[in-house]
Amino acid sequence: MADKYFESYDDINVHRLMLEDKPRTEAYKKAFESLGKDLKGKVVLDVGAGTGILSLFAAKCGAARVYAVEASGIAAHTQEVVAENNLQEVVRVLQCKIEDAGDIIKEKVDVIVSEWMGFYLLHESMLGSVLTARDMFLKPGGLILPRTAKLYASPINMEKYCNDRFMFWTDVYGFSMQTFIAAEAQAMLGAPVIENVERMSLLSEPQLVKEIDCQTAKPEDLKAFSQELKFVARKEGICHGFCFWFDCHFENGVVLSTAPGKPHTHWKQATLMLPEMLQSIPNVVRLDCKVGFVQSEANERQYQITLEM
Repeated sequence: MADKYFESYDDINVHRLMLEDKPRTEAYKKAFESLGKDLKGKVVLDVGAGTGILSLFAAKCGAARVYAVEASGIAAHTQEVVAENNLQEVVRVLQCKIEDAGDIIKEKVDVIVSEWMGFYLLHESMLGSVLTARDMFLKPGGLILPRTAKLYASPINMEKYCNDRFMFWTDVYGFSMQTFIAAEAQAMLGAPVIENVERMSLLSEPQLVKEIDCQTAKPEDLKAFSQELKFVARKEGICHGFCFWFDCHFENGVVLSTAPGKPHTHWKQATLMLPEMLQSIPNVVRLDCKVGFVQSEANERQYQITLEM
């Protein structure tokens, strides 16, 4: 399962998608720039380096040495990127899993950086590898970028999305295929809907589901967690489900937000659809729920999500 995960990152289109995500990439750039003289002469470890863009930022901002650890085959190109930019004296590319880097990296590092987040923060994420890197290589008092990540949720009206999906089947090149509408609805219930949504579609104030401090988090913290969420309806409409997104906080006030209303990122937002729609009446109806996340035993990078009301 792990090999398939890393093989998926051999695809250059995956890396282009991430590089073209300006809010994502510029947040990391600003994070390094914000460190200023505190980065000068320091050692940086980039976990899951991909094309090496974060390693290049670190080197450009004054790091003395950067270890760019990338397990996929893209690492060969990353090495060439480093040479293209005349940074081979600073950036060392290692094609291996971070768990296997202990025989190669013989020093402690001052900064660990990683873009480890996935859909709804945790899907296909690399957080476990980041925590391993922290325990193996980070100096006491060292930095992790980002430092914290916060997962949020809010009830949401998905009327436009649902109408677009269902109405498609009413006229397919002049033919009715409405029999597929039920299958379409069932597919929405089978997995989170990954779609950019408008902030005006949210029916209540966002609530915090989970906060992860990368300096102190433990692997067992990620295996399973749940949170009771209290929502009072603030808008009239239909509640189709609950929308999830995340913010990442770096040093010196730098924030990467994937919230509705913020500039779009490749993560978009993730919505868990309800099997039955609910009526939202402002300041009258409560839309409380309990959400649970359980790490898959077969693949720790995936989670089963439950929603109780």
